[in-house]
Amino acid sequence: MAGDKMAMEGGKWGLRAYKPREGYATRLGGMVVLSAFVAFACYRWYYGWSAIHDLIGRFFRPIGLAFLVDWVDASPWYGEAIGFGGAILTGTIGFLVSYYYIYAKPRTAEFLIRTDGELRKVTWPKYEPWFKPDTEVWGATYVVLIVVLGLTLYIYGVDWVLQALARTVFYD
Repeated sequence: MAGDKMAMEGGKWGLRAYKPREGYATRLGGMVVLSAFVAFACYRWYYGWSAIHDLIGRFFRPIGLAFLVDWVDASPWYGEAIGFGGAILTGTIGFLVSYYYIYAKPRTAEFLIRTDGELRKVTWPKYEPWFKPDTEVWGATYVVLIVVLGLTLYIYGVDWVLQALARTVFYD
């Protein structure tokens, strides 16, 4: 009885794919997006861990616990090892968590499977009508492009004004 339940839940570690042959495109797309986030996290850890080290050092040095962070400065090899090892650990954990939530966890996997099923029901527009100016799609495309361009310019202008104001108030 317990073995059947464990087999349903994905084995000892819970990493067996839930309904592996369903929702392929949606799951793959989700995995690509999460892998990009994990790759960025690895990059930030490898090249930015020294900033974390300095921040922790600012906290520990005034209270007399500098030895907790100063051992890293004893050799340049320690810093490289922490940067590389942390990036590998971040990538491994990130990939396993992404895989678990997209493929093995029944609730999210079922959601992605249903999403894939709904996307298969959509009637996608043909390629050819987009380039004929006498269709409704062509006119609607112009409206969408003009609205997106207008909103982009508006947000850029507001952002520019707020940045100038922040520079004036906080940095000058």
